[in-house]
Amino acid sequence: MSTFWFKARKILAQKVLHTNDTPHAIARGAAIATFVAFLPLVGLQTVIAISLAALVRANKAICIPIVWITNPLTLWPIYGACFALGRLIIPSSTSADETVVISELERQQTVGFFDPGYWKGLFGHLAVISLELWVGCFLVGFVAAVISYVLFHRGVTAYRERRRQKILRRSLLRSQGTIAGGIRQPEPD
Repeated sequence: MSTFWFKARKILAQKVLHTNDTPHAIARGAAIATFVAFLPLVGLQTVIAISLAALVRANKAICIPIVWITNPLTLWPIYGACFALGRLIIPSSTSADETVVISELERQQTVGFFDPGYWKGLFGHLAVISLELWVGCFLVGFVAAVISYVLFHRGVTAYRERRRQKILRRSLLRSQGTIAGGIRQPEPD
């Protein structure tokens, strides 16, 4: 397991932190990927995030791991919470009762399967539930994208500044002659 984290850290450092992209471009790519990750577009999220990142000239490498926030293990809890948020926002008078939709799905028999009225009613219930899910996902994705942008911009900027300071200290020590090839030399008398 530790080799996985070592490789992941190495990829992050090489493909994201040490690119020629600005912190703004990296943070923009992270924000786009975070927003798309919360949309209920499972299976298309990576393609959409990379396409949007290319369109706005954001870092595309950061999109790939971030859109996998919603994966088969986290899919149900995330979308369930987004659906619950959508139900709070959309007035209850237009909201469908999920028990009605479940009973419609259970009622799917050969007779109902070929009845156009059955499908019209079923898709009507699913459309309302879909609207609630989309509203919740959009809001959660937007808030998470804003937070992601701020955190990544500050994180990349801080990392690069620490790295710049470290390089400056090393070059200063080398110019003073106290370090030669990484080995400390004794001070002359």
